Amino acid sequence: MSASGTKDGTGTVRIAADPGFASAVAEKVTDRLDGHRLASGTVLRAESVSLPLPPVESGRPDMETWASLLATGGSDEDQAETITVCVSEIPRRVGSRPVLAEIVGTSMVVLYVPSFGMRAVSRRAGAVALTAIDSMRRRDDETDDGGATAPDHPTPATGLAHWAVDSGHDILVAPALLGRTRMVAGMIRTNRPWRLVPALSGALAAATATSAFGVFYSSIWQMAASMSVLRLTWVSVTALALITAWLILPNGLWERRTRRQTGVDRAMYNMATLATVLAGVMVMYAALFVVVGAASAVVISPEFLSAQIDREAGAVDYVRLAWLAASLGTVAGAVGSTVADQEQILGATFGHREAARRRAARSQLGTD
Repeated sequence: MSASGTKDGTGTVRIAADPGFASAVAEKVTDRLDGHRLASGTVLRAESVSLPLPPVESGRPDMETWASLLATGGSDEDQAETITVCVSEIPRRVGSRPVLAEIVGTSMVVLYVPSFGMRAVSRRAGAVALTAIDSMRRRDDETDDGGATAPDHPTPATGLAHWAVDSGHDILVAPALLGRTRMVAGMIRTNRPWRLVPALSGALAAATATSAFGVFYSSIWQMAASMSVLRLTWVSVTALALITAWLILPNGLWERRTRRQTGVDRAMYNMATLATVLAGVMVMYAALFVVVGAASAVVISPEFLSAQIDREAGAVDYVRLAWLAASLGTVAGAVGSTVADQEQILGATFGHREAARRRAARSQLGTD
């Protein structure tokens, strides 16, 4: 009787996941695995549990702590009969190749969410989990028959991914071409940038108040009408850069040399943080643009706007006005961001969540 199946033809799979996006992926993986019949005939019974899966200080998976956390519930016999699928948000790579999955021992599979990129993450994670479990089952069967195994059959959902060996574990790696770019994109997706918007409510309030000047003061109407598209673009880019820097630097979101083992990892983490915060700020900017544009169209009549800019006003003039007012308001929003929910802002970065999971794991294990 192997770890992946019992005498009655069923096999228990426990899916443990980091809180956040990894948990959402784990729920989909659980649905995919539950009731699935393997090629061997074993029917899987899947259940999910939320656990902190912290990395060590270097950023690599802390398998020893994970095993201790996973062993806190159930009897030894239950543990022996259960395959555990860990859905982790750790960005795991080997050189330039993202690691999609890792088989640890005879009863653990780890899925690394950022390695799946931005599209169809849950679907592909479920397919990879099935591939890994099938590989473990076949390896158990061949071992019982006195043969040797090596998983070499990636699912079509993994594209050009292939199995390799790292530190004695079988790993499923994606191609090196654009591997780091794909992983950074996956890290941004895992950060869920849209969740920053509520934390920016203070910035949005300050930006909205300042943008009101664009609606009620004719000097800004004239300025917007006289500016070229290129100049308006530079103003908006500058405004977005200022508020992004204002959010990252004072809140300590930028990874420094003392916090990350290698320069490549540090660069990847910082790129993900920068893109995450910028995406959140751009959502705020877009909302501000729509609000100001709608307010301008309601408050300012075309005839009055035409009189102020000394020519017939059209839709483009309203767009220019909303564009400039939103940019000016965004700069003022940087001041409002100082009162934003710092914990929510920190929670959008990998480094802070890693530290939080380490603290949660120590508390759960009752260690100092």
